[in-house]
Amino acid sequence: MLQKNKYEYQYNLKPLSEKRAYYADINFDMLGEIMEGIMNLPLSKIYKYFIFEPLGMKNTYLPESQNDYVPSIYYKDKAVHRPKFVMSSRASGGCISTAREMMIFLKAFFGGGLFNISILDELSVCNKLQASMGPINYGSGYMRIPLGGLATLFMGKGELKGHSGSTGSFAFYYPHKDLYITGDLNQMANSALPVRLAMQIAMMAIK
Repeated sequence: MLQKNKYEYQYNLKPLSEKRAYYADINFDMLGEIMEGIMNLPLSKIYKYFIFEPLGMKNTYLPESQNDYVPSIYYKDKAVHRPKFVMSSRASGGCISTAREMMIFLKAFFGGGLFNISILDELSVCNKLQASMGPINYGSGYMRIPLGGLATLFMGKGELKGHSGSTGSFAFYYPHKDLYITGDLNQMANSALPVRLAMQIAMMAIK
C-alpha cells in the first residue's frame, strides 16, 4: 500500500485543529515506518543521507545492533543499560548524539538548513497537551512552551520551540533572544526536569 500510494502523503496529512493535543511516541514510529516504505531504505540510512551527512554530524547515529554503542541511562542514582529498549525506539527518539551535534541539528531545523522553513507556518496548528504535561503545547512534531503564563508568574516573553526526551535530553530554540539550548541530564526519574531547566535558562536570558 505504501509503494502504491507513495506520492499521496505529501498533502493529505495536515494536522487537525482540535482543542487538545495528545502526545504518543507511536506517532513518530509510524512516521518512521512510512518513510522506510516510501524510500525503500532503512531508517538509519535515511537519517544518514538526509540529516547526519549534510550537517556534518559525525557522532550521531541510529543504533542497529548490539555492537553499536548505547550509553547507560540513570534512574535516580542507578545506572540502567537497556540497549534493546533504545534500539526499539527508532523514530521516536532512538538516536545517539552529543549536545554539540544536537545544537547543529536544532539550528538547521529552525534556520532552514534542512527544509524550507515556510512549511512550519503551513503546519502551524499547535494545541495544549494533556494536563499532566504542564504548560507544553504541541504541533508539527515539536513542543512549544509559552513563557508568559502561570509557570513563570507571567514574567516571561515569547516561547520555547523544540523537544525534550524521557531520559533528560533537550533541544530548544528561544526566538525572542535567538538563543539555542541543548543538553542532557541523563535522568529518567523526572521527565519534567529538562523542560524546567530550559525555561530557567530562557528566563535568565531575559534579565
